[in-house]
Amino acid sequence: MGHIEHLSTLFDLKNKAVADVGAGSGAFSAQLFQAGANVSAIEIDSDKVAAARAKLPSDVTVLEGRAEALPLADGSQDLLCYFFSFHHVPQEVQALALQEACRVLKPGGRLHVVEPFPYGSMFDVVRLVEDETEVRTRSHEVMGKLGQGDGAFDLLDKAEYTLSRSYPAFEDFLKQVVRVDPARNRIFEENRAAIEERFEKSLDRSSGGHLLHQPCAAYHFRKQ
Repeated sequence: MGHIEHLSTLFDLKNKAVADVGAGSGAFSAQLFQAGANVSAIEIDSDKVAAARAKLPSDVTVLEGRAEALPLADGSQDLLCYFFSFHHVPQEVQALALQEACRVLKPGGRLHVVEPFPYGSMFDVVRLVEDETEVRTRSHEVMGKLGQGDGAFDLLDKAEYTLSRSYPAFEDFLKQVVRVDPARNRIFEENRAAIEERFEKSLDRSSGGHLLHQPCAAYHFRKQ
């Protein structure tokens, strides 16, 4: 199952104003646009902003901005999404980021957060480059508490599924996961042999493919 495929079972994306926060170079923003949404892709990294603008259709609005200070008007969005990006928001501003989500959403608007778990074959390889055990664990704790009590959101749905990605060769993994981040690339150069060995051992070749699997949870909230 894919992120947008699952989201589409919960929310009709057609003609909706949708913000993709932590959009990177725009892969999920493109899928949201293809599903009929009016997309604003928000990304903090200026190089990724430039890549997204070059890659995405001109009808997708690409903006440089931070999760805790979104460049969007009050009550302007029907849906705000984090796809594997909330755990990258620094812990000290995560509460502010959720307040910002509330600010830009329309009454009854939706917040959709998909976070990877700190396990799975993908994680087993990536952790040798960047160990996200702590930040991923915390992000799930934050999502678990959101929607409880007198907060701004109600939890409408939580689903767990596995995202599988194909990497026919080690270089494909490097290009998509390592090379995009200079910090990861520096660590990789110091540990190439161990990372490549883990990659080869972790690949799922059972169906003739070259897959790494990442279990995740999708949390779907409604603004009160």
